[in-house]
Amino acid sequence: MTGPGRGNMKKNIVQCLILISAVAVLLTAVLSAVGFYNVYEEQVQKQLRTQAQVVRDSLEFTDDPLGYLEATKKAAGDTRFTLIDQNGKVLFDSSADAAGMENHEGRAEVIKARESGFGEATRQSETLGQKTYYAAVRCEDGSVLRAAVALQSVSAVFVNNLPMTLGIVLLMVLVSIPLSRLITRRLLAPIMDAAQQISLEGEENIPTRPIYEEMEPFLNKIRAQKAQIAADFHRIQQEQGTVAMIISGMREGLILIDGDKNVLSCNEGAIHLLQAHITTNYIGHSVMGLCRDPEFMGAVNRAVHDQKASETVLEVGGLYLRVYVSPAEGVPGAMILIVDASAHIRAEQQRKDFSANVSHELKTPLTSISGFAEMIESGMAQQQDVAGFAGRIRLEASRLQYLIDDIMRLSEIEDGSNPGEWENVPLMDVAKETVETLSIEAQENGVAISCGGEPLTVDANRHMMEELMTNLLSNAVKYNRPGGTAHINVEKRGEMAAIMVSDTGIGIPPEHQSRVFERFYRVDKSRSKQTGGTGLGLSIVRHIAEYHKGSVSLQSQEDVGTEITVLLPIHQKTVQDQ
Repeated sequence: MTGPGRGNMKKNIVQCLILISAVAVLLTAVLSAVGFYNVYEEQVQKQLRTQAQVVRDSLEFTDDPLGYLEATKKAAGDTRFTLIDQNGKVLFDSSADAAGMENHEGRAEVIKARESGFGEATRQSETLGQKTYYAAVRCEDGSVLRAAVALQSVSAVFVNNLPMTLGIVLLMVLVSIPLSRLITRRLLAPIMDAAQQISLEGEENIPTRPIYEEMEPFLNKIRAQKAQIAADFHRIQQEQGTVAMIISGMREGLILIDGDKNVLSCNEGAIHLLQAHITTNYIGHSVMGLCRDPEFMGAVNRAVHDQKASETVLEVGGLYLRVYVSPAEGVPGAMILIVDASAHIRAEQQRKDFSANVSHELKTPLTSISGFAEMIESGMAQQQDVAGFAGRIRLEASRLQYLIDDIMRLSEIEDGSNPGEWENVPLMDVAKETVETLSIEAQENGVAISCGGEPLTVDANRHMMEELMTNLLSNAVKYNRPGGTAHINVEKRGEMAAIMVSDTGIGIPPEHQSRVFERFYRVDKSRSKQTGGTGLGLSIVRHIAEYHKGSVSLQSQEDVGTEITVLLPIHQKTVQDQ
């Protein structure tokens, strides 16, 4: 097949051979016509001279020259005879009326004949209107007999022979077509064989000794280029394999797009983070198929159209994604990097919330302490009220101390700055001690507390286990109702130890259940203030469980009760080293 701007070598060779054959025939015909014309002219002149002499000799033996000439008119054919007297008057002409003809004394052939006995000339005949050859001979009586014949031009000769010439040309073309194809195939066969061998894999398939010596530089160049291409291709394959392995193993998303914002490359990380359909092929389609968020497309447009890098944060399915979009260098398009920044953004938000909550929680008791102290200092408080104000100051100071202790404790657990001793901790013993410790508080609140389960030992920090159960059971007592119950149960679940604290208390509304383990989060702030809670108890529980490579979950129904389950690995002696 031939593409635009390319020719077919075989077709061109065949056409050239046919054209050469046709031109050769035409050129031969033209040259032959010229050569034939020269021969023809010489033959005509020689024949005419002979005819003039024969007729002149015949006139010498006749008494009636004009009658003789008249009698021979038909036998003369195309030859024209003219008899001119001594004065140049035309006495007879076989092709025209002699009486009407002008004097011929001044004609060149007549002048030469009178002088030497023979004269000839070639010119355009005024009578015939053609190029004519004249041969004149002098008679004994001084008159001149002139013979003339019209000469055909070279073009006329060529035109007369044109049908035969065209026939020869057509015959030559018909013959040259199969011959040209045969010659072309034989000429191109070595080249086609070489091309077929070159197309095969491996440099050894390139002919080492070409059929045509002129092809040697060409094949040498191909050998060098093929070796270079093979080396480059192998290197590119290795690089592509390395890049593909890196990109596919990235948790981050990476998308490459062209100037039309169509996807050139997209790894699984991008599809997963953007929560797109994993079975869809996005290559070659618009990047909008992956994400239609206006901020995302705005960043893409700035990179593709304005060549400006930008970043934005998207919220997709509960994830916070930081998207970096940079224009490609040297070619239209852009590169999109997607990073899951959920943990960082949530941590930053928690830090801000923590700072705000700490400020608020510290400010509340300090404000009370400052107010009561100012009233005592200024004398506004009556003497009988001083003791009560002092008690309130002590209460708020204790509350402030509890808050600071919980904050410090939570910080220690998070950064592991005070891990303590790891040992085999009997969970049932810790549960019994917790029940005993909180028994007085439970009696004051009218709540019956208990524990049960199976003896179970875990590798853990005992103090943290005591703190975990105390916080859970204390909450079960505080947020219970008079006559309610709270229970700690310990059991084994596979390779995990389960600590379950359940109560028959007020329960937690569904909209609050996902947030109760956050710092300072309270479902009922007024009740928390009455019970003296800091809002950090369940957050400490969650951090203790995570510190021990465990987890915490919650089930609650409003006005029915709550059950919190902590799962801890039973054997994890390497945790302390970590």
